[in-house]
Amino acid sequence: MIAMKMSAMCIQLVIVVALTISLSDVVAYHDLHNANISDVVHTGRYRREAAQIHTGRYRRQAFTLTPQQKSEVLRRHNVLRALEGADNMELMTWNDFLTPLAASWAAGCIWQHGQRHVYSGNNPEYTTIGQNLYTSTGGMNLTEGIQSWYDEKVDYNYDTLGCTPGKMCGHYTQVVWATSRHVGCAYHLCPTIAVPGPNLHNAYYLVCNYGPAGNFRGQKPYTKGPACSKCGNGAGWCKNKLCNNDCSSAGKDCSCPAICYNCAKLDKDTCRCSCADGWYGLDCSVRCEDKDKMCGANPGWPPRWCTSAQHPYVREKCLAMCQLCREDPNAVANQCPPVFYGDDSYNPLLHADDSDILSTTTSEPGVTGEDTDRCAGVREDGHEDGAPATFVMSRQMTMTFVMITVALTISNNAAL
Repeated sequence: MIAMKMSAMCIQLVIVVALTISLSDVVAYHDLHNANISDVVHTGRYRREAAQIHTGRYRRQAFTLTPQQKSEVLRRHNVLRALEGADNMELMTWNDFLTPLAASWAAGCIWQHGQRHVYSGNNPEYTTIGQNLYTSTGGMNLTEGIQSWYDEKVDYNYDTLGCTPGKMCGHYTQVVWATSRHVGCAYHLCPTIAVPGPNLHNAYYLVCNYGPAGNFRGQKPYTKGPACSKCGNGAGWCKNKLCNNDCSSAGKDCSCPAICYNCAKLDKDTCRCSCADGWYGLDCSVRCEDKDKMCGANPGWPPRWCTSAQHPYVREKCLAMCQLCREDPNAVANQCPPVFYGDDSYNPLLHADDSDILSTTTSEPGVTGEDTDRCAGVREDGHEDGAPATFVMSRQMTMTFVMITVALTISNNAAL
């Protein structure tokens, strides 16, 4: 009888764990790559169940993250973002406007997305936000939740911009969307969450909001290249391989790994490239020319469209017509070597494989934390879980000493 009870408990536990592992969702705005979110969460029955959660001993408000938890959220996001090998990935920072939005949504215990529109009157930086959801019946581990979103990377194809059929990958793309530089998260203990399949009870519900929103159809989450060589604000200031928009000069957390091509000049005070005639772009690698026959054509795209908010594509396609640069049909690519910031310590091409990001923290006012978490079986210092790094070094030194000792012993015996 006891064995039967234990067996039933094990089966129930396995079911809960399986649900916990598989339950995740991603905001479906802007025609996401993975538009396979189940409609079952939108039915009236589940809404009624979710509306009845604020009773008894359960909290009416979501948990407010401590400074250490905020640091944990930022650290995990930025460590993962730095691993992508992107040239335009921005440093993610905490946002106090997004946080209460996440808290109010988590407290609702509704397994679906919301809060799409953020009106500019309250927050002028962006009008739409991204959102990732995660739930667990085994307590709330913020690092594991964020890591579960990133682990969808195996089902994302960077070249085709699509997910593996039947799989989700939009959590991953939102986590590593280069221009999503702000995050605000909160979680709530829900008595019931209506999800596809059996409802979850006593489940922790994590909501992270991102701004500006990512996951636009037809766009890559980031572009590949030397770190911080194509930061969106035009300057190349960098912190641990991520574009740091808070920098105004070189200093702590503000290195300048910018690369300027095709005889461009690098302004060391602003960490910006000044392109020579015939070239354009943050790193001056784009030829200055109109890239569409419609530029200046009649009928076609007139020059006045260069400043029209209704025709943003014109500035992208008609560089010369819009006078974004100066044409030079005689400009020759790679005629000059790339220009870097001073000494080789700032040369990103010489240090492209550095992994210093894995042992650093993200600093923000009032937020502290230590890198003690783990990532997919690999410690953040780059060593596999198991023997500490110091032991690995000691073991290597010991083996070398033994080999030398044996060699000397053989040599001495031969001499005798």
